[in-house]
Amino acid sequence: MGVEEQVREALREVVDPCSVAAATPIDIVEMGLVDRIEPDGDGVAIRLSLTTPSCMMLGQLLEQIDRQVSPLLGGRKPEVTLDDGMTWTPERMTGRAREIREARRQVLLSLLPPRKSDA
Repeated sequence: MGVEEQVREALREVVDPCSVAAATPIDIVEMGLVDRIEPDGDGVAIRLSLTTPSCMMLGQLLEQIDRQVSPLLGGRKPEVTLDDGMTWTPERMTGRAREIREARRQVLLSLLPPRKSDA
């Protein structure tokens, strides 16, 4: 397995903090947040797209990435850059991630009281 594939597998252990808060833990690969993984000499460059430019969990996300990827790089931290064009959309999520999110949405909808009819 090449470096890019190893890093991608490691990033599957990094869970999007906002998805955890929404009770639908989904990793950043399935969320479609990983734009690019490029081996760079002894290191690796990772480009991410965030779901919002005001992501308050970015620090935690970067720590998780370092924790998962650094061991593959002999302790060196990956170079992580962010997409400044806000290219992320829900369509970037994998089918599995969309299913998880929809299942949670259905559970939440089932908790709402029935609507009163307009009659």
